Amino acid sequence: MLLRHLQRKITINCRVPSHTDRPDNGGARGPCSDLAFRSDGSQLIAAVGTRVLVYDAAEGDLLHSLKGHKDMVYCVAYSRDGKRFASGGADKTVIIWTSKAEGILKYNHNDPVQCLAYNPVTQQLASGTANDFGIWSPEQKSVSKRKASKVLSISWSADGQFLALGTYSGRVSLCDKSGTEKMRIERTAPVWTLQWNSTVNNTSDSLVVGCWDGTISFYNLSGKQIGKDLNLGFDPCSITYHDKKFLCIAGSHKRILFYTKEGVQLVTLCETSDWVWTVKSHPKKDFIAFGGSDGSISMLQLVYFTVHGLHLERYAFRDSLTDAVVHNLTSNVKIRIKCQEYILKLAVFQKRLAVQLPKRIAIYEIHDCEDDKDGYRFCFDVKGDFDCNLLVLTSEHLTLCQEACLRLYGLNGTKDKEWHLSSAIRYVKVCNGTCGGESLLVGLKDGSILKIWINIPFPRCIYSHTSSIRCLDISTEQTQLAAVDENGNIFVYDIKKKQIVFEDKYASSVAWNTQMEEMLCYAGSGTLNIKTANFPVHRQNFHGYVVGFQGSKLFCLQDQAMQALDLPLSWSMKHYIDSGDFDNAYQVACLGVTEADWRYLGLESIKAHFWNIAHGCFSRLQDICYLDLINQFEKDFDPDRDRLTLLATVCAYQGRFEEAAELYCQAGEIQKAMEMFADLHMFDDAKAIAEKTSVTDRGSKTTVQEIIKKQAEWTEEKNDHATAAEMYLIAGQPEKALTLIVEHGPPSKLIEVVRRLNKLDTRELCLCAELMKLNGLHIHALETYTKLGDFRSVLLLHIEMQQWDDAFALKNLHPELDVNVFHPYAEWLVSQGQYEKARIAYKQAGHTELSIHLLKQLLKNAIKEKRFRDASYICLQLFHEKRESPEESGKLMDVNPEYYSLWKEAEVYFAYSFIDQAINEPFRSSTSETLFNISVFLLGRISQKAFPGISVVNILVTLAKHGEEIGCHKSARLAYARLQGLRVPASWMDKLDVAALAVRARAAISDELNPSLECACCYCCGTSLPVASTSWKDECSFCSQPVIRSFVSFEQLPIVEFFLEDGITHETAKKLLRSRHCRKPSEGSNQHDLKQISGGQWRTMLHRNFCNSSSRQKPGPLRANEHTLTSLHPRQVIIQDVFMSEQHRYFYMIDPAFFVCQCESCNQFFEQEEWDAAILKEGSCPFCKSSGSKLQSKNISGMQQRRV
Repeated sequence: MLLRHLQRKITINCRVPSHTDRPDNGGARGPCSDLAFRSDGSQLIAAVGTRVLVYDAAEGDLLHSLKGHKDMVYCVAYSRDGKRFASGGADKTVIIWTSKAEGILKYNHNDPVQCLAYNPVTQQLASGTANDFGIWSPEQKSVSKRKASKVLSISWSADGQFLALGTYSGRVSLCDKSGTEKMRIERTAPVWTLQWNSTVNNTSDSLVVGCWDGTISFYNLSGKQIGKDLNLGFDPCSITYHDKKFLCIAGSHKRILFYTKEGVQLVTLCETSDWVWTVKSHPKKDFIAFGGSDGSISMLQLVYFTVHGLHLERYAFRDSLTDAVVHNLTSNVKIRIKCQEYILKLAVFQKRLAVQLPKRIAIYEIHDCEDDKDGYRFCFDVKGDFDCNLLVLTSEHLTLCQEACLRLYGLNGTKDKEWHLSSAIRYVKVCNGTCGGESLLVGLKDGSILKIWINIPFPRCIYSHTSSIRCLDISTEQTQLAAVDENGNIFVYDIKKKQIVFEDKYASSVAWNTQMEEMLCYAGSGTLNIKTANFPVHRQNFHGYVVGFQGSKLFCLQDQAMQALDLPLSWSMKHYIDSGDFDNAYQVACLGVTEADWRYLGLESIKAHFWNIAHGCFSRLQDICYLDLINQFEKDFDPDRDRLTLLATVCAYQGRFEEAAELYCQAGEIQKAMEMFADLHMFDDAKAIAEKTSVTDRGSKTTVQEIIKKQAEWTEEKNDHATAAEMYLIAGQPEKALTLIVEHGPPSKLIEVVRRLNKLDTRELCLCAELMKLNGLHIHALETYTKLGDFRSVLLLHIEMQQWDDAFALKNLHPELDVNVFHPYAEWLVSQGQYEKARIAYKQAGHTELSIHLLKQLLKNAIKEKRFRDASYICLQLFHEKRESPEESGKLMDVNPEYYSLWKEAEVYFAYSFIDQAINEPFRSSTSETLFNISVFLLGRISQKAFPGISVVNILVTLAKHGEEIGCHKSARLAYARLQGLRVPASWMDKLDVAALAVRARAAISDELNPSLECACCYCCGTSLPVASTSWKDECSFCSQPVIRSFVSFEQLPIVEFFLEDGITHETAKKLLRSRHCRKPSEGSNQHDLKQISGGQWRTMLHRNFCNSSSRQKPGPLRANEHTLTSLHPRQVIIQDVFMSEQHRYFYMIDPAFFVCQCESCNQFFEQEEWDAAILKEGSCPFCKSSGSKLQSKNISGMQQRRV
C-alpha cells in the first residue's frame, strides 16, 4: 500500500500495494513470518510458508522462490555487507544463501529455529531456538552454541559488541559478541520482539523491548530502563526503527502504528484484515514493508508534507513530526521547541507561535525583554479538537479555515465570529493593523479577493477575478494588490484607481517588498521576476516558491526548505537614476546594494547636483575625499562657472587624470592641472603642460625649473619631504634637499647629494656621512669620510663594521691615530667564542685586568660544566697572567700567596679530572693504581682547603674501590668509614654498605698475612703514611717531608727535599757540589734495593749524610752543611728555581737507578716511561701543555737545574 501523510488531516489514506505475492504451500496458503531487506535496498527476502522468497524491492517482481526447508520458515536475515542471507524454520535447520540465492552452508539445531540476526560489523550469524542459541562465524565456518530457554527474538547492537536475546519467560539477556551473558532484564511476559537503535550522537545504543502483555519498554546498554513502560493495548509482534527517529510497531490489533523513538504515538499508517507478524524499514528510502497471517507482503511509502508558517522574517516549520523550529531568516538563528506530540499545524505572528496538537493549540511567545536567542516560552493552551485546513494567528485571535468557512477564536478558546464565504478558501494572508484589529486577505476558489477585519463581521470584496486565486499579497501601504490565479497568470490591481496596472504569465507565487512600496517579485517556470514601478521586469533563473520579500532578502521555499537569498537591486537603482528619480534610487540603495553601486549613485548625484544624496552615499562609504569635494562645491556652486571644474575634479578622483587635465585647462585652471600631476609625482606631464601653456607670473614666462621649484615648496608645506627633496634636486638646489633629508629622510637620497657636493662643503658632507651611518649605508659613509680625508672616522667605521683587517692596516699606516683597535677587537672575539685570542688582544690593548676577569669567568664555567682538565689549564693561565701583570711586576711569589693558591688549584683540578672521568664516563684510561694514588694525593690537598666542584665523596669512593682492587684493603676500609659521615647519592648507599662489610673481612685477613703490605712509607724517616686519615696532608706527619709524585701516575717517587744550613749561600752550595768527585754506582748504600731497606736503615743512611734540625725523637727537615754537600754525589742532587722568588729548592734522589724527568716549564716530576708516553700521545706536558722545547728525559746522573 502507498502511504501519504496529508498536511490537512491526521488520517492516513491508503492505496492497494503495487505488488503482493501469496505463494502456495502444497495447495495451502502460508503466513508471512519474517522479512529482511538487503543493505542497499535492492532485494527483499520473505519467509512465507515453507518457501524463502526473493523480491526486487523496487519493482516488486519475484526473483527466486527457494525450497531449501522441509517445514515452515520462521525467520530470515540479511548480512550488512550484502553478500549473504540466512533462513531458519521448523525443520531445525539454518541455511545460508548467497545474494544470488545459492545455498552455501547448512547447520542444525535440536529445536525449531525461531529467530536470526547478523552482526553488522563481524558478519556473525546468531540463531535462537527453544533450548539454545548459536553463533556462526564466516571465518571459522563453525557454530558456537550456548544453552538458553525458549528464545523468541534476537538483535545485535549497532557496533556489533552486544547481542540481546528475548525469551518466552520474559527474560532479556544482554551478551557480548561471543555469547557470554553480561546483563539480564526481567519482564513479566514473553518478549516476542526487540530491536537495537543507535542514538543520534552514537555514544550508546538503546534497546526497545516488545512484550505480549501489551507493552513496550526502552533500556540502555547497562540494562537500566529508560522512562516508563508504554501501554499499547495489543500484543506487539514486530518492531522496527525507521530513519533512527521513528518506530513502526505491528501486532495483534491488525494495524501498523508510527511512533517516535522516544515512544510518542504519531499516526496509524495502515489497517489490515489479520495479524501483522513482521514489519521492516527500507534501509535507503522512506518505505515500510510488512507481512501478515494471510501471506500477503505489502509496501508503504511515507511522504512527509511540510507544515510551516511565515511572518516577516520569522519562519516556523515542523521537524521530526513533534518538534517546532522557528528560524529567523535575517539573523539565521534557529530555536527548537520540543512538543512531545504530533504537530498538525503551525502559525507565527510577530513574537508569538501557535502549535496545533491533536487535542489542543499551544501558544509560545518571546517576551519584550528577550530576543530570538533566548528562545520561546510557553504561555498557555487553547483546549479543543480543532479541525481545519489552515491555522492563522493574529495578536489576540486564532483563525481556523475549513473549506468556505472562517472561524475566529479568542486565545481563551471561545469562538468570537464565523464567516461563511461564497466559495472555498484557497489563500489567507494576515495584514498589519491595530492590536486585535488586524485584517485578513482571503483569496477564494471562485476568484474573489476579500478583505476581512477580524473586529468587523462583514467582509469586503476588493476584486473579483475570473479564475481561482492561487496566491496573493498586498503592498506595504495597502494601495496595490498582486495575485496569481490557478492558470499561472499574475496581475497587479491598483485599489485606489480600481484598475489592473500590470499583467504577466507563468507565475506560481508572488510577494511585495515590505520596505519598498513599488517593488514586487514573482516566480514560476524556473524564473524569478522582479518588477519595480513602471520599469521593465528584471528576470533571472530561479526554482522555488516566493513567500516573502524584505529589503534585498528574498524568502523562498526550495525543496521543502526555506532559504533567504540576497537579491541584487542594482538594476532598479539604475533605472531610477536614468529617470532622474534620485530619491527612490537612494531608497533602493538603502535596501541593499554593493559598494560599487553606492559609489555610482554618489557620483551621479554629484553630477546632477543632488548634494544631500551624494553626501549620504559617500558618508556610508566613509570616503573623506568625496565628502571634502561635496563640502567644497555645495555652498557657492555656480553651474555655469564651476561645472567644468567639478567634472575635472571628479575625473581626477576616479583616476582619469588625462581627461581631468583637459577639463581643468578648458576651465582655465591650469595651475590645478599641474598641482594634480605634481601630487601624483607625474612630473613629465606637469612639464608638458608648462611647456604647452603660457602661464603669466609677474609679467614673465615661468620656466619648467621654476615650476618644479614652486611645486617643491608647496610639497614641503604639505609635509611631503621626500618628494620635496627629490624636486629640489631636480631644480638644482641640493642645499635645500640636504636640509630636508637630514631632518626627514629618506637616507638613500644622500648618495646622490654627496656625489654632487664639492670637497670643500665639509659641513654638508659630515652630515651626510653621519646619516649614512645611522641608516646602515656604511660603504657610502666610508666613501664620504675618505673624500673628506677623515681617517680617524674611517678607522672607527671599520671597527663598527667589524672589518678588523682593514682597521689594523689603517692603524699601521696612521699610527698617530688615538684609537685603540685591540680592545674592541677583543670584545668581538669574546662574542665569537675565541677566548684565547681575546685574552691576548686584551693584553695588547693594555687591559690585563679584563684578561684576568675573562679567565676567572672561564674558570667558573669550566668548574660548573665539570671540565676539570680545562679548569686546571685556566688556573695555570691565570697564574701566569697575574704574575706578568704590571701591578705585580717585580714582586716575589711569597709576597702574594694567591699565586701559590692558583698553582695548587691547577694541580688539584688536573688530578681530579681523572677521577671524574672514571666515575662519569663508561670507559676510563687510568689504571687502578693511578686512581688510588690520585685519590691519596687529593685527600691530602683538600684537607687544607675546599675547592669548588671537587666532590670528597667521589674521591673516597674511588680510593675505596680501587684500593680494594689493588689489595689495599685497610685504606679502602678507612675510606668507607669516612663515607659514613658524608652525604652519598641514594643510588650508591646500598652498594657502599655491602662493599664496606666485604672490605672489613678482607682488611683483617690482609693484616694477618702481611701487615706492612698497605703501608706507604716516608722516604725520609720511614714512617708509615696515613693516606686515608682525615689529617693527611700529602706529607709525612712525623718529619713533614712532602711526598714527591710523578704527575701522570701520581706514584710516590724516591726523592726527598733538603735545605741548606744557615750561612750557606746558593753559589757556595753549587761550588761544594762540583768539588765532589764522581763516585762509581757500586759505592755507598745507594746500590741496595730500596724495597729491602727497613725504616731504621733509611734513617741511618740519610742521617749519615744529613743533619736534622729537630730533636732525635721527632726528626724535622733535612739540613745539609758543607760536609754534607761535599759528600753527596752530584748526580743525585736536583736544584729548582722557585717561580718569582730568589729562593731555590734542593732535592735528593735516593735511588740513582730510578729514571725520572722534570718539565722545564712547570717543574713537575715524571717517571721516564710515563713522560715518553705522554709526549707521544699529546705532544706536550700533560699538566701545563707546554711544548716550547724538547724536555730532557734521562737518568738524573748529574746536577740539573731547571728554571721556568
